[in-house]
Amino acid sequence: MSAPDPAAVPACPWRAPLADPGDGTLLAPARAGVHLGTGRDGRPVPLPAPGPAGSRVAVLGEPLFARLLALRLLAVGAQVTADTREPERWLRIHRAVGGRLLFAGDRTAWPPARPAPPGVGSGPQVLIGDRGRPPAAGGAVPGDWCTVVHVTDAGPPPAGFRGPLHALLALGAGHADAVGGLLGAHAAEQTAGLAPAEIVLFRAAGAEFLHVDIGPVENELLAP
Repeated sequence: MSAPDPAAVPACPWRAPLADPGDGTLLAPARAGVHLGTGRDGRPVPLPAPGPAGSRVAVLGEPLFARLLALRLLAVGAQVTADTREPERWLRIHRAVGGRLLFAGDRTAWPPARPAPPGVGSGPQVLIGDRGRPPAAGGAVPGDWCTVVHVTDAGPPPAGFRGPLHALLALGAGHADAVGGLLGAHAAEQTAGLAPAEIVLFRAAGAEFLHVDIGPVENELLAP
């Protein structure tokens, strides 16, 4: 078998979806990140992390979501440090993953290892906090492959972040006022219009509305 002539292969800008070839198939660029849930259009909605450029994520909602995000990020090869007010609720996850889940109270600095792509060394480094204040690193993203997540139900979270947020999640319509204080009146209206059990992900590209998908194993590891 001979290789095709590169000059004969049709060119397509990598950022643009490929044209429909006529059989109903449409190829589009994949949206990278860990799976969050299913959008209103039935498509999967990812959280854009971990990534080579580093990211800061704020979540308005209950601390349980910090553990869910930790599970998803651990599943793609990240090492997670938890800055938590309830370490006992993380013990099931800790027993399952061992040294890949660390606790901020046991560390003097973050990240505890050199950040790297998944599968290299200790992998991406993630710091997740569920306290009223931002995580112990102050929200700084010191290098590539670092993600900082702050989950709080106490009000707008990003005051302690050193730099802009890359994503904001609101876990229910009750957070509309807090979202409005951060992103403006239109975002507040979008949040107030959430259906029961629906959440919203705000990114630079806009808002995505979704229901979170939780599997049986995750349910078991998230149990108190």
